[in-house]
Amino acid sequence: MTGMVLGGRYRLEASLGSGGMAEVWRAVDERLGRKVAVKLLHPRALPPERERFLLEVRALSRLFHPGIVQVLDLGEVEGRPYFVMELVEGGTFDRLGPFEEGPEGERILEAAIQVMEALAHLHAQGILHRDLTPKNILLTKEGHPKVMDFGLAYLLQESRHLTRTGYTLGTPTYMAPEQAKGLPLTPRADLYSLGAVLYRTLTGKPPFEGENDQAILFQHVYEPPKPPQALNPTIPSGVAEAVLSLLAKHPEERPSHPSLFKSPLQEFQALRLATPRAGSSRSGHYPMAPDPRRLSLKGKVDLGGEAAWPGEMVYAHGRVYLGAGRGLVEVDLLSGTVRRENLPEEVTAPPVVRGGVYVAAWDGRVRRLKAQALEWSADTGAEITAAPLVLGERVFVASRDGSLYAFERDRLLYRFQAGGHLSASPTFHRGLLFLASEDGFLYALDPDTGALRYKVKTSPVHAPVAAYRGVLFIPTWEGEVYAFDPLSRETLWNTAVEGEIWGGLALDEERVYVAAWDGVLRALDQATGEEVWSLEVGKVTAGLSYAAGHVYVATEEGRFLAVDQRGQVVFEATGLGAVQVPPLPLAQEILVANLAGKLFRFGVG
Repeated sequence: MTGMVLGGRYRLEASLGSGGMAEVWRAVDERLGRKVAVKLLHPRALPPERERFLLEVRALSRLFHPGIVQVLDLGEVEGRPYFVMELVEGGTFDRLGPFEEGPEGERILEAAIQVMEALAHLHAQGILHRDLTPKNILLTKEGHPKVMDFGLAYLLQESRHLTRTGYTLGTPTYMAPEQAKGLPLTPRADLYSLGAVLYRTLTGKPPFEGENDQAILFQHVYEPPKPPQALNPTIPSGVAEAVLSLLAKHPEERPSHPSLFKSPLQEFQALRLATPRAGSSRSGHYPMAPDPRRLSLKGKVDLGGEAAWPGEMVYAHGRVYLGAGRGLVEVDLLSGTVRRENLPEEVTAPPVVRGGVYVAAWDGRVRRLKAQALEWSADTGAEITAAPLVLGERVFVASRDGSLYAFERDRLLYRFQAGGHLSASPTFHRGLLFLASEDGFLYALDPDTGALRYKVKTSPVHAPVAAYRGVLFIPTWEGEVYAFDPLSRETLWNTAVEGEIWGGLALDEERVYVAAWDGVLRALDQATGEEVWSLEVGKVTAGLSYAAGHVYVATEEGRFLAVDQRGQVVFEATGLGAVQVPPLPLAQEILVANLAGKLFRFGVG
């Protein structure tokens, strides 16, 4: 059928798939010159299938919402009805997962909000979807979800004669308990299915698995799902609670308000700011920032100690935390007051705020402070220069003796010995812990046991490994950046820059930003590693930060720059003194701490 023209305008180009009653084609609307999708009923379709096909058309044609695929035209060829709809080419919903603490996690929650809003519109029109699966929620190229495939849709007022038990219609993996039992359905059955889709997307696995459909349906009806954090410890508690509420066994217990995930999204954005490099994926991608064109210096704060590499600021509940000299500094941004928690040795690693404050020091201890008091400490016996990685109840600490220590509170779970010093924090991505060592190897570990899955040769690494959309971006001290696929274990590309790379990378949707000791900021294409643009900025030790369309860089010469995605400087401040820690973008201001221990607050208004 390739090349066939339907209705005098829709030329079929390639098959996109075929189901029990219809096939879907990518086509070109030759009248308007745009790509579309055509759903065409099979010639062997039985009368009930034909009726359900036409029911899908009627259901879709009355829906006008950005989160629902749009019907564009209807026709018939050789007695076979077809309808034309917008082409959605970004893949299935579960491709957004699994959940990560960088921008990927934020994208899943934003998409969940959009699907909840689309379902609210659907249900307001008196329509139940009845077969919500990852394959029936497609993504645009920009990552926006579109609910589609209404072949089993149930029009509450118009199709009562077509109702059949959910036991025979629907997808068992995502089916609500009442649908599995063949009971009458309400819109909350779709919400349960969405909960199952989100569970799969967040964790990589559906809530229930079994040898056959009967086993899966039994679990939907009678068994509680495992907590999502048991499969993916990066999932915040608020997100897990929202998903589990959708998976409640009784329909009346499932929340139906579209804003269900808005509060978890806000909590997650705050959580990202409380973790170095904006999350355990270490992407340098922060959730928000003011317009840098309107920035001006609003104040200075004396931190009372040196803020040196590889330190980093983190933010939680109106306060900024940073290691400065032999102390952990807490700055209240509202009042400007500074509080220091003095420690026996120099704080040589960025802190992490998760309920309490985790701070590691040169004496080899990682401490958890809560309410200005020591809650517990764990000893590695070796110097630490890397931020602890906190995943649920577990704390992973990379030390200068080449060991990764896994603690549960102060109890040592295991120790993995790499072949060289560990200067950079571990990166948790796609279910594995990645350690980049000064011996020039990248180690991939099982986070539960510390068992080595594999290792690959790189070159010595001092800065954190960034991760985004299933790819690791490895900055080496010798001045190379590697893009590495951790599943295929293949190097996708590597690009050399002049000078050592001391600070972490920053990533946006398409680019990798890197600055080295040669004084040049570079934007590299994520797919190819090719240089898109470069800019002379000065020698850089600090990591880069990205937020809201701009890269923030601070230099050893005391320059602080905001650079847009075209490589144009939109804001600059000079005379700050040497800076060795990354700028921290917040909603209303950007913070820069210099080596001498002065905190500069650049704000708007």
